[in-house]
Amino acid sequence: MIKILEPPGQTPAPRSFTAFEAMVRVAIMVLGVLCAASSATATPDEEATSGKEPQSAETQSKADLEERVRNLEEDIRVLLEERGNGRGDAAIPPRSDAATVLDTPPIAGSGRGEELTDSEFLKSVPLFGSAWRFSFGGYIKVDMIHDFSGTGDKQQFTLNTIPVNGSPQPGSYWNLQAAETRFNFEVRNMSPDVLRNRVFLEFDFFDESNPTSLRLRHAYFEYGNLLAGRTWTTLTELRQLPFLLDFAAGDSIYGGRTEQVRWQVDASDRFSWAVGLENYDDGAILNTESAEGTARSDLPRFVGRATFEFHQGVATIGGFVSQNRWDGTGSTPDARGLGWGVMTGGRIYIDTQRKNFLGFGASYSKGGPGDIISFAEAGIPNAVLGPDGELDEIAAWNIQLGLQVHWSEKWSSNLSIAYARLQPVPGLAGDAMRAAGAGHVNLIYTFNARLRIGAEYMYGMQELVSGDDGDASRLQFSIVFYY
Repeated sequence: MIKILEPPGQTPAPRSFTAFEAMVRVAIMVLGVLCAASSATATPDEEATSGKEPQSAETQSKADLEERVRNLEEDIRVLLEERGNGRGDAAIPPRSDAATVLDTPPIAGSGRGEELTDSEFLKSVPLFGSAWRFSFGGYIKVDMIHDFSGTGDKQQFTLNTIPVNGSPQPGSYWNLQAAETRFNFEVRNMSPDVLRNRVFLEFDFFDESNPTSLRLRHAYFEYGNLLAGRTWTTLTELRQLPFLLDFAAGDSIYGGRTEQVRWQVDASDRFSWAVGLENYDDGAILNTESAEGTARSDLPRFVGRATFEFHQGVATIGGFVSQNRWDGTGSTPDARGLGWGVMTGGRIYIDTQRKNFLGFGASYSKGGPGDIISFAEAGIPNAVLGPDGELDEIAAWNIQLGLQVHWSEKWSSNLSIAYARLQPVPGLAGDAMRAAGAGHVNLIYTFNARLRIGAEYMYGMQELVSGDDGDASRLQFSIVFYY
């Protein structure tokens, strides 16, 4: 019997062979067959002969052949050792490694697959054959709303739709919706040899005219320090808000979503800054005199911000400048004005676990009240074109305070108070909103990372330029499932 020798110190295991090794092993098999043939042709006298008697020529030939086989096996063993140590044409992996490769499938079965995960991009999967990873997420949110005062917006508590005295009172109603449901897609290149780059898309169904149609929320990419596309403005600081069930959140934030090109830099672990060019409503000029021309700017808005992070919170300060321009035609001259604004926002943690916090935000602007969401919803213009052909820019300010408290691992509450006011200018209509405020308080129960339910009570008021005012209240129950 011919035995194939293994390299010293290795245990036999199935493995593949190179063409060279296969040819050698075939040669050994041929020699073995020859030995067997030689043995089979021995005469009965030769089979009976003991080892001490003189051997025949055929017996001697058989012994020589076996000796050659043993020498060839030894040569193969030495050759395999040399090739295994990297001195041959191509090193052969240790047999134990080969067995590991064979025993480990390329993709693990259901419930395993740690090699497919990435701690820096959770809930993502690789796009095989590349350094890109893909993620799909979002949530399903169902709201049941009971409005006590006949507020005009059935989907969210927008303050400009609060009925005021002297206007018809529509009465209470209820609404069941899933319009806030949203889903998003994200793709990242995780290669360490390239700049940070990602693409993000998000949609919801919050179209008031058709609650079953998609609405684009975000569509942008990041490449290194560059961001371009549609997303939150550079001056939007969402960390000031606690968790509120009402989609409008009292219209208390400063900013919104718009198209932009931004350069953002993380200067250190504690400090970052950003500058950008943004789209804005440059057509928001009230033409009270029916003058000929069009409201449009020559330039995008320029914005800048700085963010400071500290052990107990984060704070952002920023500002913008923009152009308000009336492009007159015929006998109407051009008119130009400068819009500007400053803001701050952030949160301060009130416990060592950084779970409970106090949020804050404030702003002041002239020629850009639409960055305060409550005034944007009300359609307040940036400026009024007066009878003298000049622009009167509208000044506005807002303030917001929020509180998040965790009573236990499952129960939490959130409180928010917001108020905004503008300075009327000549020509602004009497039914335009002059001031508005809202308060929200809720109780949330979190089953797990996927499911939470809650109830929220909200109260709001608005005051018009004419002096008329009104208030309203609403109760909302929500259930949210994250995926």
